[in-house]
Order: sequence, then C-alpha cells, then structure tokens
Amino acid sequence: MESNSLIKSRSTFIGKTLCLMAVGLLITFIVGLFTSNYIMNVSTTLIYGAMILELVMVITLVKRVAKMSTASAIFWFLVYSALNGVTLSIVFLTVNQGQLITVFALTSLMFLSSGMVGITTKKDLSAIGQFAMMFVIGLIILTIMQMFFVSSTFDLGVCLLGIIVFGALTAYDMQKIKHMQAQSNDMHGVVLAALTLYLDFINIFLFVLRLFSRR
Repeated sequence: MESNSLIKSRSTFIGKTLCLMAVGLLITFIVGLFTSNYIMNVSTTLIYGAMILELVMVITLVKRVAKMSTASAIFWFLVYSALNGVTLSIVFLTVNQGQLITVFALTSLMFLSSGMVGITTKKDLSAIGQFAMMFVIGLIILTIMQMFFVSSTFDLGVCLLGIIVFGALTAYDMQKIKHMQAQSNDMHGVVLAALTLYLDFINIFLFVLRLFSRR
C-alpha cells in the first residue's frame, strides 16, 4: 500500500514533467509555424545544420543532464525544442493550418490515452517497451526503403505501424517515469522525463501528419 506522501510526490513529479514537455511543444510549434512563413528565404544548409545540431544536442542532453545545473538543463531542453521547430517547419508546409490543428488534436488524444495506460496499468510494460524499441529500428529501415520503393499502401502501413509503436513507447515511458520518481525526484529527472515524452509526442505527430499529407 503506497503512502499518501509517495502518491503526492509522484503526482508532483509527473505534473512537472508534463508541464515542461508542454512548454517545449509550444515552443516547437510556435517556432515551426513562424519559420514556415519564411521557409523560402531560409537556406537548405541552415535547415540541415539545425538537424545535425539538434541531434548532437539531444544526445548530449541525455548523457550530461545529471551534471548540469537545473537552469542549464531546462535551458538546453527549450533550445532543443526551438531547433526542432526550425526543422519541422518544412513538414508544416505539407498541410494547411486547419489540418495541422486536427493532427495536433488527434496526436494529443493518442498520447494522453497511451500515457494513461502507462500510469494506471499494474502490468509491467518492460517487455512491450523492448519490443517497441526493436520496432523503432525496423521503422528506420522501412523509412530508408521508402526512398527506393514508392507505394501508397506501403507508406500507409509504415504510418500506422509508427503510430502503434510510439503509442506503445509512450505507455512504457510513462510507466518508467512513474517509477523514476522514486530515484530522481529533482528537476534533472523532470527534464530527462520531459525530453523522453516530448520525443514520443513528436514522433506520433509526424506519423499522423504523414497520414494527412497523403490525402
């Protein structure tokens, strides 16, 4: 039986994590929408440079977050979110603003549903998380194959598989974050947890967006 203090502490940790993730997403979409209005004036080199820089940043943030001050960890997470907005601005051009809002709403619903499963279920989702990570590697391979094998049916299958895989990862990560609180009840843990859920949300969003851009 969990004590009231543990339940309260866990709720606070998850609440802080979701709030920071939401701020990161807000920055990403504001920067993405703003940049998409001027994308024709932005060089391809700048976009690719931003992609490389954000990849380096996310790897560095995961490895060094525990050694950073709280302010630095939050700052670099928000900078990463802004950089991701720059790279996503190209993707935003594939749909109109109404579709973008619809995609965001659907993604939010899927993310919240998966997250609730992770928080409420008593079943250990570790095996599901491991399988989902293997499927992520498969998705990368399938995405590369799409460059050479063009098929609307194949693309539809990849999109649906991507949504399922990252939905499963969201549930697993949320359960892991619920237990992470016991070992890391500080803002460093919050930043790492927020980054994990942020990446889950963005990936679900991108696959749902691909479904809509096919229409």
